[in-house]
Amino acid sequence: MTEHGPSRQDTSSPVKTGMVWIVGHASRFLPVAIVAVVGALTWQAVRQVHPRDVVMVLHGMQAPWLIAAAVLTVLNIGVMGLYDLMAFRHTRARPRERWQYGAVAFAWSNFLTLGPFAGPAIRFWLYKRSVEHRSDLETGVLSISIAFASGLGGWTVAALVTPASGGLLHTTLIAAIAAVTVYLLVFAARLIAFRIERFDDIDPRPQAAIGPAFIGWLDWFLASLAFVACLRSTGAAISAVASTRSFFFGQAIGLASLIPGGFGSSDAFWIAHLPLAVGVTTGALVAYRLVYYIVPWAAASLVLLSWATRRASRRVELARRMVAGLVAAGGGLMLLSTSTRALSPRLDMLEKIVPLPIVEVSHVAAALTGVLLLVLARGLAKGYRAALGATIGVLLLAAVSSVLKGLDYEEAVILTGLAVAAWSQAPLFDRPSGGPWFTARDLAVAALALFLFLGFGAFTYRLTPASLERVRFVGYRFERGRYLRTAGTLAIAVTAGALYVLLRVSVGFTRLREDEIDRTLELHAAIGQGTSAMMVANGDKAVFRFGDRGFCLYRTIGPYLVVFADPSVASGDDRADFLNALFAFAAEIDRRPLFYQISLEWIPPLHDRGYAFFKLGEEAHVPLRQVSSDGPQGKLYRQILRRGERDGLQFRVLAPFEIEAVMPELRAISDDWLEAKGTRERQFSIGFFDEAYVRRFPCAIVERHGRVVAFANLLRGPRRQELSIDLMRYRSEGPHAMDFLFASLLFYGKELGFERFNLGMAPLASVGRFQGAHARERLANLLFQHGENWYNFQGLRFYKAKFDPVWMPRYMAYQNAWEWPAAITNVSALVAGGWANVMRGKPQNG
Repeated sequence: MTEHGPSRQDTSSPVKTGMVWIVGHASRFLPVAIVAVVGALTWQAVRQVHPRDVVMVLHGMQAPWLIAAAVLTVLNIGVMGLYDLMAFRHTRARPRERWQYGAVAFAWSNFLTLGPFAGPAIRFWLYKRSVEHRSDLETGVLSISIAFASGLGGWTVAALVTPASGGLLHTTLIAAIAAVTVYLLVFAARLIAFRIERFDDIDPRPQAAIGPAFIGWLDWFLASLAFVACLRSTGAAISAVASTRSFFFGQAIGLASLIPGGFGSSDAFWIAHLPLAVGVTTGALVAYRLVYYIVPWAAASLVLLSWATRRASRRVELARRMVAGLVAAGGGLMLLSTSTRALSPRLDMLEKIVPLPIVEVSHVAAALTGVLLLVLARGLAKGYRAALGATIGVLLLAAVSSVLKGLDYEEAVILTGLAVAAWSQAPLFDRPSGGPWFTARDLAVAALALFLFLGFGAFTYRLTPASLERVRFVGYRFERGRYLRTAGTLAIAVTAGALYVLLRVSVGFTRLREDEIDRTLELHAAIGQGTSAMMVANGDKAVFRFGDRGFCLYRTIGPYLVVFADPSVASGDDRADFLNALFAFAAEIDRRPLFYQISLEWIPPLHDRGYAFFKLGEEAHVPLRQVSSDGPQGKLYRQILRRGERDGLQFRVLAPFEIEAVMPELRAISDDWLEAKGTRERQFSIGFFDEAYVRRFPCAIVERHGRVVAFANLLRGPRRQELSIDLMRYRSEGPHAMDFLFASLLFYGKELGFERFNLGMAPLASVGRFQGAHARERLANLLFQHGENWYNFQGLRFYKAKFDPVWMPRYMAYQNAWEWPAAITNVSALVAGGWANVMRGKPQNG
C-alpha cells in the first residue's frame, strides 16, 4: 500500500492571486467602475440640470434640424443593413432579406446595447431557416462585430490625434485618418480571427476587409452627423469638429461601460464636456436619444413582432393584445389631454391661425376619439379587420384634433405613430366581424372613460356648482366652459351608445328544423354514445357539425359558446381536430367555448388547452345486469312493484305513433306538475314539454284505472349502450307513481338488452367534500348541505341512490379559473330560459 505524503502548499503570493481574481471577474465590476469614474468627474455639471430648463429647450427646438437628424438616422439604419448583406452571403437568405434583417436587428439592438452586441440572438432567430446549423452564423456575426467596433475605434483614434478645431480641410483629414484606421483595424481583427480554428471560414485577404471597413466608417459617420444635427436644433453655435470629437469619446465610454446604449455614462460625459449650457446639452441629448434610439427601436419592435407572428401563429393573440394596449393608451392620452388646460403661449398662437368654431369642434372630437379608441381596443384584441380600419381613422382624426384644439403637436406625433404602428400589423387583424360586436363590456369601458374624464377634469378645472354657469361662455380663453360643453357632449354620446347596445334587437335562437334534427340523430346513431345528444330533438340547442367525424350541441349566451354534454366524435383520434374546428368557429362568432356536463373522458384534451374545471355533481348510471327482483338485492324492486299493483298502477310503453291519442292527457299532467312544483319550464340541459319533442320518441306511461298518472319520454342510445328518460311528469293527486315508473323502466331496459339506465344528474353531489378541494367547490358543498330551501340537492341524491347506481362525475370546463362565477351565472340563465327567469319562481326539484 503506497502512502501519499502531504500535498505541496501553493506558494503563489496573495498579490498574484488577487490579480488573477481581478482579471477573471473584471466584467463584473468594470462597468460599475467606469460609471463611478465618469460620475465623479461629471457630477458638478450633471447636478446643474433642471427639468424646467430642459423643457424650455425642447419646446424651442428648430424643426428643420430635427428633420435632418431623422433623415440621417434613416440613412444610417439603411447602411447598417449592409453589414448583414455582406456578412451572410453564404446563407440561403436573399440579398433583400439580409439587408432587412440587418437594418431591423441594428435598429432594435442599438437601444439595448451598442450595435450588434445584442444582435446575435436576433440574427440566429432570423436566419435559422436559411442555414443548416446555428454555428454557420457565427462567422457572420463576428464579421459584423469587427466592422462595427472598428468603425468606432477608427473614428475615436482620428478624433484623438487631431486638434479640436479646424475648417473643411481639417474635417477631411479626420475622415481620411478614420478611414485608414478603420481599415487597418478590420484587417488585423479578421486576420487574428482566421487563425482561430472556430472562425477559419473568415476571409483574411486585404481586399476582403475593404467592404466591411467602408460600411463601419460610413455607419459611424452618419451617426455623428445625426448627433450634430440634434445639437444644432437647439440653436446653439458649436463647432462640428468639436461636437464630433465629443460624440466619439462619449460612445467609446458608453461601450466600455457595457450599459445598454451607453445611457447615463455617455450622457454624463457629453453634458460635462460639450461647450454648451447643461440645460441645452440635456435637451439636445433627449432629442438625440428619441430620434436615434427610441423611435427606431419601437419601429423595429413592431417589425419583429410582425415577423414573429407570421412564423408562429400562437403568438398572434399576444401581438393583438399588445397593439390593443397601445391604442387604449392613446385613448387615455386623448382623454387626459382634453381634460387639462392648454399652454398659454400656444393659445395665443391658436387664436391667430385657427377659427374659434374649429377649436370648439376639435375639442369635442378629441374627447370622443379618446372614448372610441378605448372601445376599439377591445375589437383589436379580438382581431377584427373592421376594428383596425376604424382605429387607424380615429387615430388620425385624433391627431388632427390635437393640433386644432390646442397645438398639441406632441400628442399628434404619438397618435400618428400609433396609426402607423397599427397599420404595420395589419396581417394580425384578419377576422371578419359578422355583425355588431359592441357589447355591454364596451359600454362599461365607455362609461368608465366618461367617469375618468369628468373626475380628472373636475380636479383640473376646480369645478364647483357655480362653475356650471360658465358653460355659456365661448371664447379662446374660456377653457372651463369648453370643457363643460365637451363633457356634456361626451355624456350624450355615451348614453346614445348605451341605448344602442341595450335596446338593439338581439339575434334570437331559431328552433332547429326537423330535417336538421333528423340528420343529427342519424349521425349520433352512427358515431355517438349515451343519450344526452338525443336532446337535440327538443329544438332548443344548435348543432356544430364537424363533417361526419363529430358534432356537439351548443347555445350562445353572453361571451360564451356553451357546449352541452360530451361532444360526439367518430374516434378518439378525432378529438384534437374536432376541438380545433370548434374553437375556430367560436372565434368567428366572438365567443369563448365553455363545456357543461362533460365527463372525465374530455378532461385531458381540454386540460391541454389550459381549461379549468368545476365539478357540477354526479350522474347516476344503473347497470341493468344487476337489476333483479330475486333474492335480497331484489327486495326494493319487489316492494315497489307490489305497492304499484295494490294501487292499481300499470306500466306500458307507447310507440311514437300512439302518443297523439293521449297527448291532451300528457299536456294536462305537465301543466299540473309545473303548477304543483311552483316552477316554469327549463331548457338546454333539461327537457321541456313540447308536443313535437314528445311525439318523436317512445313514451313510458303509468296508468291507473285507464287514466294516465305519469309519463316519461324514452331516449334509446346507440348500440343499446344506454337507456334514459328526459321529460318526466306526474299528477299531483293520487298515488305516487315515480318509484313504480323507474322500477318498471329498469326491468324494461334489461329485457331489451340495454347495458345501463341513466337516472340523470344529482347536482353538487360529492362536490368539495375534502379539505384540499378548490375554494369554489367547498363553497358549492355548503350550498349542497344547507341549500334545501332553494333546491332539493340532498333529497335528489338520496332518491337516486336507492337504486344502487354507479356515480359518474360531471364537470364544467372554462378557460380562466377566475371566471367560474360568470360561467355558472350565464349557464344558469341559459337553463332558466333567459336572464329574466334566473331569479323567478322556485327551482325544479326533480
